[in-house]
Amino acid sequence: MASNVKQLPLCFNQLIMDQITSDKKEVLMAALQRCQNPFVIAQIENLLERERLLDPIGEISLDYPLLLQVKSTRDTSLQTNLKVWSMNNLTQYQNRIVWPKFIISFIMLIISAAIINNFSYEEGTLQYSNFISGMAIIYGCLWFFFFIDALLIMVLAYMGKVKIAQSSLVRTLFCLIFPPIAIGQRNLVEPQKIWLPFYNWSKCNEGLYNHLKKQFSIPMIIIALLIIPVLLIEWQFYEEVESFLNMDLSLLLGLIQGFIWFAFAFEFLLLIAITDNKFSYIKKNWIDLLIILLPFVSFVRSLRLVKVAKITQLSRGYKLRALLMKAREGFIFASFFSRIMAVKPDFQLKKLMKKLNENQKEREIIEEDLAKLCKWLLDKKQTNP
Repeated sequence: MASNVKQLPLCFNQLIMDQITSDKKEVLMAALQRCQNPFVIAQIENLLERERLLDPIGEISLDYPLLLQVKSTRDTSLQTNLKVWSMNNLTQYQNRIVWPKFIISFIMLIISAAIINNFSYEEGTLQYSNFISGMAIIYGCLWFFFFIDALLIMVLAYMGKVKIAQSSLVRTLFCLIFPPIAIGQRNLVEPQKIWLPFYNWSKCNEGLYNHLKKQFSIPMIIIALLIIPVLLIEWQFYEEVESFLNMDLSLLLGLIQGFIWFAFAFEFLLLIAITDNKFSYIKKNWIDLLIILLPFVSFVRSLRLVKVAKITQLSRGYKLRALLMKAREGFIFASFFSRIMAVKPDFQLKKLMKKLNENQKEREIIEEDLAKLCKWLLDKKQTNP
């Protein structure tokens, strides 16, 4: 008798589920009759061909309603000029400091580009122009702004007993290592919001990422093109152009390459600040990352070799720098062509369909693993009801 009582709710739930399924089937059949999209029909046909394989998932879905939650959780909306709901001394301070912090980060990124791309060897030491040396001093002075900012954030959080989001705290500390990271400033208390010039506090989601990626696409193609005249002058017409302009071209060419580096670094730092999946972004944009890192690696290695102060090692270091610079230029070309191809409809269509097919294969493998697990759960349920 007790067993029958326990089975009553289960039977009732099954009846409700069957009715819901029946109602949904009627709605779907009507929608399918109206559908004129062959792509959608092909997707439905492919799924129905796998119905028998996926039977275990359907059979156990009554016990695990999570299995029926198949709608995408993507957020493609563009939400800008948002209000920060957590108002306290810490967030009020951040609201006042975001603009100055962004401007100083922007300036320090420009200085970084100039320093990293404009040094040479002479008599065993690194050589800079007076202009670049002055910029390095300015960079050092501006760093103290971020030190004081981090200190104030800690004090205000402690005094107001405000918990700083872990991701925002980590970014604040990383800014002490490389201040231009603050170009993308997440809210200290509501880390799903990021501050951007003219957008103010905005929601970090796919919509904001896609919007900014589109804004960057054409300007970055034009900037990448600048490497062509630089290479032509360096490899073929250096003396002619230098004689015509009657000036030292090394600084000018270095500044142009620095500008290219700055543009790639600015785009990378801003977009990686928006996305939550940092590793996925790096994997997808590894060429841009190499363009940013290669001059930096060359610069750091050169500093180390100067400290060692051995001529043979300096000579090797200089050759390595030349090799890294050539590699960086090659990657700029690669980035340029990939961006050009990305705006070509035919190439983009083939690329997206290839990616879609790869994702479909991965989805089918996951569904098969899920079906095996559900089959095991069904067998276990029958053995131990």
